[in-house]
Amino acid sequence: MALVCKDKRRSFWLCNDCALISVPPQHWLSVDDEKKRYDLHDNGISNNGYVKFLSQIVDVLIPVSRPEMRVLDFGCGENAVLCQLINDTGIDCRGYDPLYQRPLPDVNNTYDVIILCEVIEHLRDINTELKLIGTLLRGGGIVILRTQPYSTPSSFPSWWYAQDPTHISFFNHQSLSKAAAIIRRQLKSTHHPDIFILQ
Repeated sequence: MALVCKDKRRSFWLCNDCALISVPPQHWLSVDDEKKRYDLHDNGISNNGYVKFLSQIVDVLIPVSRPEMRVLDFGCGENAVLCQLINDTGIDCRGYDPLYQRPLPDVNNTYDVIILCEVIEHLRDINTELKLIGTLLRGGGIVILRTQPYSTPSSFPSWWYAQDPTHISFFNHQSLSKAAAIIRRQLKSTHHPDIFILQ
């Protein structure tokens, strides 16, 4: 591990093996404080900007959709707006978010597509969560993942995405490829620079 930088609250460390930049656990918010920050967000269906942001995920999903497909929004948030938008297209989408008492709909169910929209940068145990996702994917299933990739470690200190105290892991294409490999998938880019398919 190599120190990338420090700010007033946290330090950021680069993994020499996978290029993940992470914040040490002693600098993490408590789960309660993290949830309080999420509760400040206007992430409802009436927020047009938020809906437009999520609609880009729907645009990536539609070309890979097929009849009877099942989708899981992993980390759906309190209002599960993305689920609503996907269900409105006729695709079956369920939500999961333990912070908002939304358990897995059925632990025995598997899914054709699992979506992580602005979720992976918050996960406290990435390996465990990705392995769970792997067990929830049907054979041939894919993950649609949204996160802002960093360009270079040298640009990191002034990067706005690193200023959010709930963000504790930061990825580039190398570390995203490593994440994909955990669930035996390969990283594919889309026409959105922050949306990827693990296929």
